[in-house]
Amino acid sequence: MVELYASVITGFEAVAIEEIASKFHVQSTKGRGHVRFEIDQRQIPEVLRLRSVDNLYVVLYDYSLDGLSSAEQKDALEMIVREISRINWKVAVECWETAHGKCIPGGVDGVKAKMRDFVKNGAVESRAEDSFSFRVTCNRAGEKSRHNFSSMDAARALGGIINRIFGWRPDMENFDMEVLLRLKDETMLVMVSLNRESLFKRNVCSFGPTTMRSTMCYCLVALAQPRPGDVVLDPMCGGGSIPLEGALAFPGCLFIGADHHSEAISRCSQNMQHCSTELSQSGSVVAFMACDAVELPFSESSIDAVVTDLPYGKKIGSVGDNRVLYPRLLVEWARVVKPNGRLVLMTHDKRSYERALALHGCSWRVASHHFVNVGGLTTLCHCLVNVKS
Repeated sequence: MVELYASVITGFEAVAIEEIASKFHVQSTKGRGHVRFEIDQRQIPEVLRLRSVDNLYVVLYDYSLDGLSSAEQKDALEMIVREISRINWKVAVECWETAHGKCIPGGVDGVKAKMRDFVKNGAVESRAEDSFSFRVTCNRAGEKSRHNFSSMDAARALGGIINRIFGWRPDMENFDMEVLLRLKDETMLVMVSLNRESLFKRNVCSFGPTTMRSTMCYCLVALAQPRPGDVVLDPMCGGGSIPLEGALAFPGCLFIGADHHSEAISRCSQNMQHCSTELSQSGSVVAFMACDAVELPFSESSIDAVVTDLPYGKKIGSVGDNRVLYPRLLVEWARVVKPNGRLVLMTHDKRSYERALALHGCSWRVASHHFVNVGGLTTLCHCLVNVKS
């Protein structure tokens, strides 16, 4: 068993925990913007297909270094470097090879031999004998001013000793392995990335001004709890990222994307074509149409769930527009959604939304709410149930 660290969207940690539990039957612990869980190393390729996870790492070291936050720069960096032999490089190599499907020169035996040589004989000269490349990225959390060194200083120190011991070539851009050093006050966490490109980069090839990352789309659709046979609508779909992610993640449903901008529907078609192979195997159907979100061409109580990202009034529209638009949307969606149907929406314009809910909230019951980080903005995600008789 190895411990994995999954970075997730802040505010949607519980959604990730539920997905992990349903697919791997393991318990997770959560922190702000991440979850941690143990898994059989052989399951890493399957874990990389989780739809709520942005990035995945294997944990190699997690301890507290007494005095790290108060030590002078030189002493603090030496404290970090001294821990090199306690980092589980065997797990690093095995999990990296499992995730990437290729071998590191020398493999586990080579890494263990070089570490034994270092422990026995001490420091060795800097070398770059292997074609294998790496980089160290350092992130510091908490009160960064407590440390007498910078993130770059720490990354350089750890990267230097890795190069001297293993002979891996440092390369900040064309690297094979990324080592993540995370420091919070006196806690030192060392991990290796298991994905080269962020996992949210999928489905979409044609981007609009407010295209949502695929992991965010998954979390929104998951909150609507779609079941086989359901009709799920995004009436303000933009490039179609929510219906596409929904169809790929939840089989047996009809996902409809609608937008009144012709350019948006064109982007939807391009994105649907981009992931046509995956869609053909998903078991769900996706359709896109041009219509107005406040005058939907659907009969009363014909939609099981509405999932959408409301305009924030920043890149598109204005807060003044939202004060008029939001109430009309809630009324129209209450009409088309079935009794006990679900509405999942997200907005940064909380004032306009709360005003609309106060005016027309009699048809809706708030089931849950989440405060979600979207590009540095704290947005509100509301899950509502249609309570009309």
